[in-house]
Amino acid sequence: MRPSLRFTALVPALIAIALLLPAAPAAAQVTAICPATFQVLHDDRIGTFELPAGPYAITVRGGVSCSHASDLFKRFLEDFDGRLPKPWTLDLVAASFSRGTSADGFSVKRIQSPHGGGGGRHPIIGARCPGTFTVLHDDRIGRRWIPGGHYRITLLSRSGIDCAGAARLFARFLQDYDGVLPRPWVLDVPTGIFRRGASDVGFRIKPYSGTPTGGNGSGRHPSGAQLCPFPFNVLHDDRIGKLRLPKQQYRLTLLNRGNLTCQAAVSWFKRFLNDVDGVLPRPWKLNTQIATFTRGARNVGFRVKPIGLLKR
Repeated sequence: MRPSLRFTALVPALIAIALLLPAAPAAAQVTAICPATFQVLHDDRIGTFELPAGPYAITVRGGVSCSHASDLFKRFLEDFDGRLPKPWTLDLVAASFSRGTSADGFSVKRIQSPHGGGGGRHPIIGARCPGTFTVLHDDRIGRRWIPGGHYRITLLSRSGIDCAGAARLFARFLQDYDGVLPRPWVLDVPTGIFRRGASDVGFRIKPYSGTPTGGNGSGRHPSGAQLCPFPFNVLHDDRIGKLRLPKQQYRLTLLNRGNLTCQAAVSWFKRFLNDVDGVLPRPWKLNTQIATFTRGARNVGFRVKPIGLLKR
């Protein structure tokens, strides 16, 4: 049955009227200010986002709850390099965190005084060390890339280790040859946290962009040492005693220099590699954990480290 001509003519007219009508307003994005504030206990940062110490109000949107936002904010503050886990992104101008392209997210704002309770805090326990630790050149501890620069050390708890002890351990771990920490120490790579086994004893490191300061927790690596400017090529997999030296380039660092030069350190390293049984001539000693070759009471000598471990 053929449609009537009147109905056929009416359809285009209805479409035209619909196009002229204003579009229905989009549903407003649901937001809510969390009743409790989040306390940042010391000046911190998430990437380039500076967060002065103090209370912060959190505003949630989409499907993110206040408790979840608080947990996420703490996690982002703990992150070593400020690279948010996918799909999260940060809008610096709005101080807003978004889950990809969805409506889910939250924003933070520094306020004058805290209110409510149970809104979260960072760090939960422990204390930030007042001094800064300086790493003089790019380095690595296992899978954790440590760019040259200044670092703040934060203790995980107020017992078991102090700031001076944490700085000494950080320097020791930077010296380590293969990044395998001495037991029972373990490293959480994303957060830069060093923990003594499963306990709360340990510390966290984080890049610091301000003016370096002295005091507890300060230090430098390498300390009293000189990085030799040219690499040493090991042409095939080799070993010196129990120290395995895979084929690659190595960087030599002079320790407690005395009268030792980089050229002399290279000559000694060649001699040790050529030795058949790996027994060093007296008074030389080898520490395989940190790959150092030293002699005499002053421990004059040098350290070797694969350049591959010094690169990102």
